[in-house]
Amino acid sequence: MPEYKYTYDADTLTLANKRADEIAEKFKAEVQHLINSGALDTCYSRGLLFGVALENVADNFLRGERNAASYRNLKRF
Repeated sequence: MPEYKYTYDADTLTLANKRADEIAEKFKAEVQHLINSGALDTCYSRGLLFGVALENVADNFLRGERNAASYRNLKRF
């Protein structure tokens, strides 16, 4: 059984590395979208801007799974 877990871990990390570039591009595009939206006040912190951009990108991956028990379980760690 540990052999399967190792394979799952390794496969997941390989996939995460491949997706990292895609996520980075989506993040940068979302930051640009928020800047261009006209809703951005220059007194907002960049941390807020980046956080909202990350949440918007994450929403594309979660697709409504925030209500699932597995989401709540993972969120606690």
